[in-house]
Amino acid sequence: MARTNTSPQTGFLWVEEGERFEGMVVEVAPIIPTNRTYSFSVPASLTESIRLGHRVEVPIGRRNRLVRGFVVGLDRKEWQGTLQPIASVVDPTSYLDHKLIDLGRRISQHYACPLGQTLKALTPEPVRRQSGMKTIRYARLALAIGEIVASGARITPGRQAVLDVLAAATHPIPLDSLLQTTATSRATLQAIAKRGWVQITEHKELRDDPDTPVPLVEPSFELNAEQNHALERINQRIDDGGFSVTLVFGVSGCGKTEVYIRAIRRVVAAGKQAILLVPEIVLTTQLVKRLTSRFENVAVNHSALTGAQRSVLWQRIAGGEKTVVIGTRSAVFAPCPNLGLICVDEEQESSYKNLQAPRFNVRDVAILRGKQHDIPVVLGSATPSIETWYNSIHRDHYERITIRHRVKSLPMPKVHLVDMRDENAECKQNVVVSRSMERMLSLTLQRGEQSLILMNRRGFANRLYCPSCRISLTCSNCNVGLVVHTSTGDSICHYCRHRMPTPTKCPNVMCGERLVQLGLGTQQVEDVLRNRFPHARIARVDSDTMTRRNHYEETVRDVENHRIDIVVGTQMIAKGLDFPGVSFVGVISAEPAGTGADFRAHERLFQLITQVAGRAGRHDQAGTVVVQTTSPAIPALTFALNHDYESFVEAEMKSRQAVGLPPYSRLARVVLAHPREATARQEAEALHGRIDDAITSLSLEHADVLGPTPCMITRLRGRYRYDLLIRTLTASAMQTVLDHLNKTHGLRTKAESLILDVDPLSLT
Repeated sequence: MARTNTSPQTGFLWVEEGERFEGMVVEVAPIIPTNRTYSFSVPASLTESIRLGHRVEVPIGRRNRLVRGFVVGLDRKEWQGTLQPIASVVDPTSYLDHKLIDLGRRISQHYACPLGQTLKALTPEPVRRQSGMKTIRYARLALAIGEIVASGARITPGRQAVLDVLAAATHPIPLDSLLQTTATSRATLQAIAKRGWVQITEHKELRDDPDTPVPLVEPSFELNAEQNHALERINQRIDDGGFSVTLVFGVSGCGKTEVYIRAIRRVVAAGKQAILLVPEIVLTTQLVKRLTSRFENVAVNHSALTGAQRSVLWQRIAGGEKTVVIGTRSAVFAPCPNLGLICVDEEQESSYKNLQAPRFNVRDVAILRGKQHDIPVVLGSATPSIETWYNSIHRDHYERITIRHRVKSLPMPKVHLVDMRDENAECKQNVVVSRSMERMLSLTLQRGEQSLILMNRRGFANRLYCPSCRISLTCSNCNVGLVVHTSTGDSICHYCRHRMPTPTKCPNVMCGERLVQLGLGTQQVEDVLRNRFPHARIARVDSDTMTRRNHYEETVRDVENHRIDIVVGTQMIAKGLDFPGVSFVGVISAEPAGTGADFRAHERLFQLITQVAGRAGRHDQAGTVVVQTTSPAIPALTFALNHDYESFVEAEMKSRQAVGLPPYSRLARVVLAHPREATARQEAEALHGRIDDAITSLSLEHADVLGPTPCMITRLRGRYRYDLLIRTLTASAMQTVLDHLNKTHGLRTKAESLILDVDPLSLT
């Protein structure tokens, strides 16, 4: 409608007042690279079906291109002017309630990832599509029997039987059941449905649970004093209610898992649900066995599930049918309606870091979710991350509980260090297995016990070298060496997957010298051990041999049943496993990777050595560990020899504090990549200037930007890489910088790609 007056805003005599509307309005976060959300009206036909968290299609931009997004707000209100309607509702249901959407907002803000893309990561696609559901067709009367008779239509005996059953029913009847009860055909039913006498509807329902019930078995052993103390403190937190974080710092083999299980039992007994997070799928094999023998309704969530299996599992969790959820990264978002506890095992593991946007750390998301639900969170590790250790000292809501002894007071394994420089010099060749390690393997086999051998690099050799030209063959896409795999006859780049038949001669046409294979991998170690111990039963465990989940499960069973004498593997065998027969652990090459470029290299080395050493002597046999290295003076190894985490972390924190590295600062890493090196460098330098200007304009103290520098792997998948580090004193200051850069488009670049990683765990 129009009204006649002079507007002080416009100065015009006639001002057109927009038409007023009232109805349902939704706030939508589109799944596109934007930090904005948009408002849309809801057509009357969709008002009853739309819910918070639904995916919808909405028109975006001048051309009204339809894009998908998530409903993050829903309200009935008035509006004036033009508000475009949503085009359609994509999903039949939603698992994103207001708490998960709020969690998504926090993750989006902290990790500087658009909200729509963040919410997409919270619920797997098959779950949104309701994969794995069975479709059931139901029938009910659409007209009263009197109306049907009054119509004068012919009612056959078959039709009469259907009508009689439906008339007596108080609820719609499944078609299959109806046809079986009345002994009529589908054609008869379709005929009366066509006449409008019967209405047929479809509903999606859960398939029957395929899980075979496992007899519940309660172990007879009692907790020791330290375990009891840890459990009592956690139970007190559970009973008191409210948010808290408890770090259970316990040596390998001290029984942390049993503490988790008994804390979970307390939560389940109170009618609530619990989530137990593990860093890798392979670690779930033994844990699942323990949990399913202790709890009736366990949901196992991991990346090897099919889409249909994941969808059904998600719905059973959302319905409260599954009370205990165990899984890897995505399990932290399990839609538990009555969550009471979250436990994060091996909280320090780098595999908890998501490597795609949003680049969240599962441990930190678990803590966020615990705070949101006002529930306790338990972190467990023999080698906590330095950030967690720091928080346990300086954060009020943290508590650290220490378990210093193994169960049954078993001794920690004795660790021996072998300097491979001396070994190689005495033997006048590059030695794979030292004399000390070979002797221990032989003694272990004689006693009928088992051994684990860690070589944290797969393949046969990691370097093809021409002794004449003095060059190494590298990947054509990446400046990394090709890894020789003798099982396939190929040399493979472990970054871009480029492969080629392993050459035997130098590719330089002016040379042609025979190539030498240098460096070690699990295949070569396996070959050496088979030659030294021809009668031993040896298994190799790495991503080349464990291509399916059941491969790993079979290997675990074989080790448990003593059908394997020696296991050779990468870090897959280093943590979370409990083999009664393993008394010896060998580490082939204990060298810190990327020491010059990554300040966490020594921390990772200490954690890996300590974790794998902890696999030895966990039961009746005494444990022994032999660690081979060419860098015996590294402090991380010295501390690992004595299982002395506290001295290691004290020294490491002092060195980081001196140079202002986490946990005494917060970092965000920006990586730019482009096929032309000059462009990558120029764009990185320009970005450095914009970030520096932002820090200056915000008047932030103790904030700076480091770089740009070439990445440790300077060329990857055909693109040159440069990185910068934004450093601030606090997380809130980092948030201020990133928000400013987003609002001012400061991160826009001509580089082909830009990756922003907040709280990075790796700088390679």
